[in-house]
Amino acid sequence: MLADAQEDRSQIVEARVSSPAPSYAFWYVFATDGETGFLLDLMRRPDEALARLVTYQQGVPPRITRHGFEVSDLDGVPGALGVSLDGIAFDALGCRAALPGMNVEARFALNGQAMRFVPGFVTWWFDNIPDFSSRYGAITQATCEDAVYTDTPLVCSTYSLESLAAARWILISAPRFCGSDLAFEISAARLLGRWMPAAWVFYGGREYHLNSALDSLFRLHVGCAGEVKSGERVFTATIRARGLRVDVEASGPLDQFARLDADRNSEIHTTLFGTCRATVASAGRTFVAERSCLLEVKN
Repeated sequence: MLADAQEDRSQIVEARVSSPAPSYAFWYVFATDGETGFLLDLMRRPDEALARLVTYQQGVPPRITRHGFEVSDLDGVPGALGVSLDGIAFDALGCRAALPGMNVEARFALNGQAMRFVPGFVTWWFDNIPDFSSRYGAITQATCEDAVYTDTPLVCSTYSLESLAAARWILISAPRFCGSDLAFEISAARLLGRWMPAAWVFYGGREYHLNSALDSLFRLHVGCAGEVKSGERVFTATIRARGLRVDVEASGPLDQFARLDADRNSEIHTTLFGTCRATVASAGRTFVAERSCLLEVKN
């Protein structure tokens, strides 16, 4: 964990020296146990900085708490986990929030697994493609309001882009399955009339990074991209790698998706209560993650 923190400090210094800040930047972490959950994120927009906490509870619509600040109040660089904003701090060791209606404290144990989903040259050429990256591990302990979480999978992510209104994307984050070490995260952005997916996969003790142009064109496929069917948003995808094929079906109740953000004619809808079924062809088995996956669509 100390090595992760030192690496983040190096990234912060390098990024501040080498490149201007993008117009939009986001940092977030989530935790869920299938009955409750929270999503904490910080963001920088051209006209404000924002802290947001979304709390989820089965049978109750998601609750969103927001606090706005001056842009200059946020201190952080996209791609690194070290970020702070007024009463909130978020780094490689954990996160803390102490604002009205926003009481969160979590301790992280990063495991060294990480993924940058989009090559740098793509986000340089296309200002509507998020420069998205994640790190993985465990939340050793967390509290959010009255809920307590222990030994919960950790996914902490950051992304940035220039044109939020023009961006379209989906995200399937499934960090734990029953009866398997399988975990994966699929991110797909809309580019030139088609989905361009990338994926991080861990299975059978092996880590896969599928984020090249060839991967997007030939090894990964997105079918359903958050379309509403019978009261649920539905996502389907196929992952192919050497010796591995995973067919993914994920869905979540429409009323458990929080409307996180809106810009012109686009919106971000996110749930932590997605159920994911992943069929691993080589094993001839289907693994299930019940009500514990982050599903997101930006349309």
